[in-house]
Amino acid sequence: MLTNTKKKKISIGGQAVIEGVVMRSTNAISTAVRRKDKTIELKKEPFVSVTQRIPVFKLPIIRGFVSLI
Repeated sequence: MLTNTKKKKISIGGQAVIEGVVMRSTNAISTAVRRKDKTIELKKEPFVSVTQRIPVFKLPIIRGFVSLI
């Protein structure tokens, strides 16, 4: 048994869309949907959160308000 192995933490979340799924990590967002011809179309884009682009949104009260909207 290996005891010195380090596990990398990966933060990924997702939700269902019609005939597909959207997954988001800390630096990318991707969508996979099933087309009418039964093939799967994938789309991947870079993602930068609002809190990284606008530092004032990191403040707890403002961050909660922005998330609510």
